[in-house]
Amino acid sequence: MRIAVFVENALQSGGAFQQTLSMVLTLQSLPGHDVVVMTPIAENIERLRERKIEAHLYADGAWTRFCDTIGGLMPRSERALRLIRRLGLKRLGQNLDLRLDRLGIDIAFFNARSATPVRLSKHPYVFTVWDLCHRDHPEFPEVFANREFELREQILKAVLPKAVAVIADSDTGADKIASWYAVARARVHVIPFLPSASVRAYAGGQRTSSPQAVREKYGLPKDYIFYPAQMWPHKNHLYLFEGMAELKSRYGLKIGAALSGGDKGNKDYLRACAQSLGISDQVFFLGFVDDDEIPALYDGAKALVMPSYFGPTNLPPVEAALLGCPVIYSDQPTFRAQMGDAALYCDLTDPKSLAAHLLTVLQDTPTVERLKAAGSALAGTLSKDTTTQKLKDIFDNYALKRRRWKA
Repeated sequence: MRIAVFVENALQSGGAFQQTLSMVLTLQSLPGHDVVVMTPIAENIERLRERKIEAHLYADGAWTRFCDTIGGLMPRSERALRLIRRLGLKRLGQNLDLRLDRLGIDIAFFNARSATPVRLSKHPYVFTVWDLCHRDHPEFPEVFANREFELREQILKAVLPKAVAVIADSDTGADKIASWYAVARARVHVIPFLPSASVRAYAGGQRTSSPQAVREKYGLPKDYIFYPAQMWPHKNHLYLFEGMAELKSRYGLKIGAALSGGDKGNKDYLRACAQSLGISDQVFFLGFVDDDEIPALYDGAKALVMPSYFGPTNLPPVEAALLGCPVIYSDQPTFRAQMGDAALYCDLTDPKSLAAHLLTVLQDTPTVERLKAAGSALAGTLSKDTTTQKLKDIFDNYALKRRRWKA
């Protein structure tokens, strides 16, 4: 079978890029199936082809997207579209389907939230939902402002019930998908986050950077914590700063914070907050960093600190665990379910909680060693083979049914 993976975000650094790349590489390894990538972003083509991934550009205009979409949103209009196609406009309302036909595609795969499945009338699809945090935490501007909440709901309600299969990151996420969007629970498959390809390679000894190299490149102090996250409000960098300020005032200790990731309109505010808390000299905004440097930043850090509100799970804690970097995580039930005793959990209402954990990773060697051992054990349960088998089952089951009709 031929699978088209839609990659609609720019493949820069960051968690979305790492997860997308990991998924494409995993799908490529499925026996009996071929994988191609469809992307509307020209810059992605070269990055994918560097990794020997077949990639094709589609850059449709607004009118083409509208005509493809109208049939999905207003099914009765499909009759009129078919009539017009008989008169000679053969691409009208099925432009994307025809592109996929020319490539011999049997099924589409979406690794992130997307409205594109609404455009498909001939090709079934598998859809991924990594979080439903617009419902869990609707107060944050990134999921509330500019009708973002309504847009997400419109997309999910339109595409989820029709998906051949839906992929979730956890049982909690799968249960919410089934309950909130009327999807049969048996059609929702739980596939947890895997450490990125670059992190797995580094853990396996394939290293192109080192803690010393990244420390020198970015001017980091010997003792620093790492937080790879875009500068969204829900990532809660301010709490991290408050915990660092508490560590400084309460215990007389300073620790650096290496922050990788792009600005989402919040960076200037965070700089001002660091200044007002008296820790601006301890905060290092790295921006997007090279993929090969991320593992070395974990490796050299005293801890990964991730005080995010959004879940139900996240990628950085499992990457840190694989690389022997202690984890400090938000104290939420789903995060405890993800990491168990391989993390320390901080109370997001009390920065003193974080300060106490920072003191621990700086001074309590037995606890640090316990966290590393627990993290190693947890990482050992996250198997690429298991992910591959689950994906193979999804596509093999569809392939079996697909034989029942002629293309």
